[in-house]
Amino acid sequence: MREGQILVGAFQGTKKERQSAEEYINDFVKAARLLKETGVKVLEVNLSCPNEGTNDLLCYDIARSIKVVKAIKKEIGSTPLIIKISYYKDGQALADFVKEVGSLAQGISAINTIVSEIVDEKGAQALPGVGRAQSGVCGHIIKSSGLDMVKRLKKLRDEFGYSYTIIGVGGVSTPEDFIEYTNAGADIVMSATGAMWNPYLAKEIKEGLR
Repeated sequence: MREGQILVGAFQGTKKERQSAEEYINDFVKAARLLKETGVKVLEVNLSCPNEGTNDLLCYDIARSIKVVKAIKKEIGSTPLIIKISYYKDGQALADFVKEVGSLAQGISAINTIVSEIVDEKGAQALPGVGRAQSGVCGHIIKSSGLDMVKRLKKLRDEFGYSYTIIGVGGVSTPEDFIEYTNAGADIVMSATGAMWNPYLAKEIKEGLR
């Protein structure tokens, strides 16, 4: 890493058959501990893995999310923790979630990919293999959802008097997308798919801000 850069260690717990809730939470804690031991300065826990399905995302289970985040913070102490979440259709559910975890984490990252059924031009399953009818959709098509979440997270931060950093992500493919996210209230803007297609994206954004 160069001066001014930072490496964020991202992780999540693993679901296993016949696993107790305590074992599931402890898997998050173990991953956090191992990552901290590498020397990373910031951790990001993923509560929104699309491979778990739309109805099983941990971030939608407020009670268990609280237990997971509290257990992680107990393990990592003062090391900053970011919570990565998915898109919430239900505004009250998002408010309930943020009210409970917004004071525990130093940052909230939104959004993860949006799970959808992926079909080809004939309507057949596009991704080969059993259990792959659905997948997380990323790229420019999810930008409006990402922007919506950033706006809502900013409003809730003000409402609850919290100080978490808002990390906007989802569909950032151009410098204009970056500006839209900052105008919406994002403190930090991230790009994944956009940066894969255009490795000069960050450079173009920086040049456009001069």
